[in-house]
Amino acid sequence: MKNSHLLNAIFITVLMVSTPNAFTQVLEEVVVTAQIREQSLQDVPISVSAVAGEDIEDRSIDNLTSLSASIPNFTVAESQIDTSISIRGVRSGSNKGFEQSVPMNFDGISYPRSQLARTPLVDLERVEVLRGPQPTLFGKNAIGGVVSITSAKPTEEFEGKFSTSYESEHEESQSLLVLSGALSDDVLGRLTVSTREMDGWITNTRMQRVEPQRDETYIRGQLAWTSGEVDYNLKVETADFDSVGYAMEALAPQDGYSLVFAGPIAVETEENWVRASGDTFSQNTMDNIVLTANYPMDNGGILTTILGHVEYDSYEVLDVDYVGLEILDGTNQTEKYEQDSLEIRYTSPGGENIDYIVGAYYQTADVDVTDYVPLGSFLALAGPPVSLLVGTNWDRIYAQSSDMYSVFGQADVRLDDNWILTLGARYSNEDKDGSRAVTLDGTGSALEGSPLLPILWGGVLNVGPHSIASSRSESSFDPMVRLSYDMSDSSKIYASYTEGSKAGGFDIRGNSIPGTPFLSGNPGSWEFEEEKATNIELGYKMKTDRASFDLTYFTTEYDDLQTQVFDGVLGFVVGNASASELDGIEMQGRYLINDGLEFYASVASLDYKFTNWKDSQCAYGEAPTNGIYCDRSGMTVILAPEETANVGFAFDTVLSNSWVFDANLGFDYSSEYFITTNLDKNISEGGYTKVGMLLGLESPDGKWRLSLIGENLTDERIKVIGGTIPLARTFVRLASGGALDGIAYDAIYARPKNITAKLEYNF
Repeated sequence: MKNSHLLNAIFITVLMVSTPNAFTQVLEEVVVTAQIREQSLQDVPISVSAVAGEDIEDRSIDNLTSLSASIPNFTVAESQIDTSISIRGVRSGSNKGFEQSVPMNFDGISYPRSQLARTPLVDLERVEVLRGPQPTLFGKNAIGGVVSITSAKPTEEFEGKFSTSYESEHEESQSLLVLSGALSDDVLGRLTVSTREMDGWITNTRMQRVEPQRDETYIRGQLAWTSGEVDYNLKVETADFDSVGYAMEALAPQDGYSLVFAGPIAVETEENWVRASGDTFSQNTMDNIVLTANYPMDNGGILTTILGHVEYDSYEVLDVDYVGLEILDGTNQTEKYEQDSLEIRYTSPGGENIDYIVGAYYQTADVDVTDYVPLGSFLALAGPPVSLLVGTNWDRIYAQSSDMYSVFGQADVRLDDNWILTLGARYSNEDKDGSRAVTLDGTGSALEGSPLLPILWGGVLNVGPHSIASSRSESSFDPMVRLSYDMSDSSKIYASYTEGSKAGGFDIRGNSIPGTPFLSGNPGSWEFEEEKATNIELGYKMKTDRASFDLTYFTTEYDDLQTQVFDGVLGFVVGNASASELDGIEMQGRYLINDGLEFYASVASLDYKFTNWKDSQCAYGEAPTNGIYCDRSGMTVILAPEETANVGFAFDTVLSNSWVFDANLGFDYSSEYFITTNLDKNISEGGYTKVGMLLGLESPDGKWRLSLIGENLTDERIKVIGGTIPLARTFVRLASGGALDGIAYDAIYARPKNITAKLEYNF
């Protein structure tokens, strides 16, 4: 609790929830399924933030990246090659071999791959963000938390909805069509179709276009029916979400970089929404089928089965030198993933002395990843022997298959009228087979057929041809104990202890293996082990007719953290290299100031520190402490601001003509944070406060609604994530014969100010 802004927010919220009430309106209850059962948010002894589907739709949010901006201690960052979800600073790196530390759970199906985090969010009941390890009910790899998404279900009465929106500054248009109702006496259906197109806001002078462009189509169909006493729901969905270009700029040149990259080979490094690079695009297709069946038992319990299949194909062309010069243009990668899963669980009736959930889970998955990296004509300026690499390329092919099963259970034992003891655990076993092959090709180049090809690739770029394959098997047991006490009908306190784990695996992005000749530095490890966490939480929750308030203190220790370190050229070193601990406070509250006017606030503090990480990549200009590495023990992690907050006011009133007017004014705050894994201060984000506003007007019959939605109205320039421009330092040294040193950076930026007009019609 180091910052006065956070202290003031806490004081204001506590003051408001303590104010006596004397109004007729009551605070709307928030229902969540964080523990599988439907419960009031205030009854769930977990740190949870829940956003209703109606609020997501009103704000025209269609992706997790936009949603995360208003949820403290929750970050979704889309980089050039990856999308990562972070809770309390806990995230997975951009290596596709890492399981996600914060997986998505969409209608009971786990989405463990980072590419699936880009799935559009439309026509939802709610999104829940559960902070801290959640292994018992959501799987062993939910070591940092989980994002639980529930889609809107078919209705008995016919209802339809059409909406369209347009934002002129970035030429963004979105449309949504929903049809729901009875198809026959026994079958209900729901159809959801959405589209989105956007031109972007950064000018790419080399490609002569505005970026990042978006083109998305999402279709979901559902059928719900009852056979005997069994309720079924079949969901089939498909999505195409494509992008062109990055929301990226090159910036912050250091020392000799500006001298070398000057004149006709100058690199644009001014922060002015202008960039220059070769062609880049990402094409993604996702398909999902889920069959859910609920069997009512004679004792009132429910036996549930969830059978799911999810797959996606991704093809991306990248210019991974991130500048206008032809160095690594035409790099491309593909990823194909298929997953089949079955969950069977029994949920007791509830309201008894012992309420429990027991179940079993099975999942099989296959992933295939390819990378192709060519070396362009700019290398010729470096002179021989480096110039001989022009026209050569490397190919990396990775394949992995896995099978996992687990059994789990959780029981709430009512000790008396006030005390509840919760015990839970999950046992998991997983087998993985992985293989990786790197080949070099000099066809058509000066090195075609030459033995110098692997020598130069290894000596200059740390890339060595190889083929490796192996299998691994691991098991884990993740227990949970929680004790809660009902202080009154409207408040409770709780304490919990949870252990979590994340599966080990194989390094997909590696360019070499230990023992490969001609490589400098540490070539890394092919295999890494599982990651473990121990979490303790203390919480308080209360709710009255006029106010609600949650307070959570947490402290977590992570051991054998799976890390990857950039080798300064083109590759990464992967292994279980560190340990960390984190603690902090999360608080959220709502208060009805008067009928029609609500205040809401959500604030969080976070203190994340590595307790042992001696082999991290050094920042530019930093003196190594261990060979070529730097000791990060005692320091923080990327994307972990010490303070984050979202506060605002929601207002609605009935006008004299019976139309309903509503408004929402919100502020998103973040303190400073690092955006590069080597914690380089040259491009860290200094912190910001964003302002958003929603104005709405709804017809008396509820059929028509017109909205004006403003985001980032103060036009903050926010760096989301960044890194070192690949090969920048290498070229500075080569061009100057070792006389100069220098570097430059790249950063992905959040969207600047935008104002959207939206029209909705319900029928």
